[in-house]
Amino acid sequence: MAADAVIINSREAPAQIIGVHGGIGPMFWKRLATGGMLHGDWESFEYCRVPPGSVIGEHVHSRTEEIYYIVTGRGEMRMNDARREVGPGDLIVTPLNGKHGIANIGDEDLEFLVVEVLPPAITAVLPALSPVAEAGR
Repeated sequence: MAADAVIINSREAPAQIIGVHGGIGPMFWKRLATGGMLHGDWESFEYCRVPPGSVIGEHVHSRTEEIYYIVTGRGEMRMNDARREVGPGDLIVTPLNGKHGIANIGDEDLEFLVVEVLPPAITAVLPALSPVAEAGR
């Protein structure tokens, strides 16, 4: 039997955050869905907008793998002390404990989607997951 579809309508504006992970300038971030709302081993699905000149500082996730999908703009991805230019259509996969950060190096907003996924070592010890209704919806 197929699982039920999940449709999430999120109209609120993203939150403005300054100096994320020790970075520079503002960014706008919004969590669209969390693990309890999703099927499978997803931790979260997020939207991020980084204005020109802003930087999300280098950091490590010790319990999730993180995936960025670049929608608009130009960025410099920093991964384990290496740097690489990224742009629309690029998918960046950061493994568990991988050091990473991103800077907007263009003259327009850098927008990307973020997926955080629980790795097999963690999901092996968790109970089976299925979406639950979010409080207040």
